Amino acid sequence: MPSYNIAMLSSVFYPSIGGIQTHTLHLSQKLKVRGVGVLVITRHYPGLAHYEEVDGVPVYRVGRGDSNKIMAAMSYILGALWVLYSQRRQYDVLHCHQMISPMTIGLLARLVLRKPLVVNPHRSGPIGDVGILLRRRPLTGRLRLAAARRWSDAFITISPDIYDELRENGLDEGKLWNIRNGVDVQHFSPATSTDRIALRESLGLPQRPTVVFTGRMVHEKGIDVLLIAWREVIRRLPNAYQVLVGEGEQRAAFEAQAQALGLQEHVRFVGGCDNVAPYLRAADAFVLPSRAEGLPVSLLEAMACQLPCVATNIGGTMQVLSDTVNGRLVPVEDAPALAKALVQVLNSPEAESWGVAARQHVIEHYSLDVVADRYVQMYNALLHPPASSAFSPTGH
Repeated sequence: MPSYNIAMLSSVFYPSIGGIQTHTLHLSQKLKVRGVGVLVITRHYPGLAHYEEVDGVPVYRVGRGDSNKIMAAMSYILGALWVLYSQRRQYDVLHCHQMISPMTIGLLARLVLRKPLVVNPHRSGPIGDVGILLRRRPLTGRLRLAAARRWSDAFITISPDIYDELRENGLDEGKLWNIRNGVDVQHFSPATSTDRIALRESLGLPQRPTVVFTGRMVHEKGIDVLLIAWREVIRRLPNAYQVLVGEGEQRAAFEAQAQALGLQEHVRFVGGCDNVAPYLRAADAFVLPSRAEGLPVSLLEAMACQLPCVATNIGGTMQVLSDTVNGRLVPVEDAPALAKALVQVLNSPEAESWGVAARQHVIEHYSLDVVADRYVQMYNALLHPPASSAFSPTGH
């Protein structure tokens, strides 16, 4: 069994809800079972402990996450560097999630502490990791990207789009490890019709055909487009119901939009929760109308629950969903196409077979156990280079 420790750097973590947070926590738990210890360094927000253990994972929260962007970033960088230095004997590899503040911290720590650095982008496209560096931070972003090319030891490519972006910007192919996001297929499992009725009752949901969204309430998730589409769904299926699970800066705006569209009786915003599995298992279908994605964990969780899924053809979503095979893909920003696909997954006989195919696809390719084993391979290769010839970064 391996016996070493990883320092995970992430701007967001539990109890915040989202793909990066979920992935980091669940991966840490799986790594621990494999003898790989993990500590997490993330931003501090009011009301949270500066240090605690979350399911056995030590979590350090530093900086001032509620400040303006510059102060929040600088205080997080300085606080994280101090923790990394003071705890330098407690970990062997640096693993940063996203190519913004966490990568800056990782690069600085890599130079000072001489520990291997793994960089883990989570999105592609104009508002993805590389896109933000090149478009929104044209000077410092290019400098950071150049530093990453030189000083990083490995990059995780969770989707073909992210792989292509990194190669186009000069990243050495030998540093790119094709490792997907994963999902716990035991925790996220199908519900029987009896289970579904009981779950809806326990969650206070009506016994109606139900579509669920799980994720952050932010512009990039396309919830505004979903609400416009939902008005058309209700015109065709008056009894349909939509549940939106998650928190974010635009939740109030989305709630106001739903009210303006007259959807109060057909939509419920339930806020964030620690465990989205009951909501997924209580639903008949899942929707993810994003404008940008890496490899969405929320989609993998829904597919593992055997839900027929509708998602936009963006980023790693196209790697997971095959249209009319295990779900439906629709164009970004296309409310009519989204509405048509939602009606189809709620009202067509083939939708059930799409859900069955979706779960089987996740079991075969995105099981968190398989993903964790792949991470162990990568960490071993970084810590013991002579033995790394047995592993292929771009292999499956």
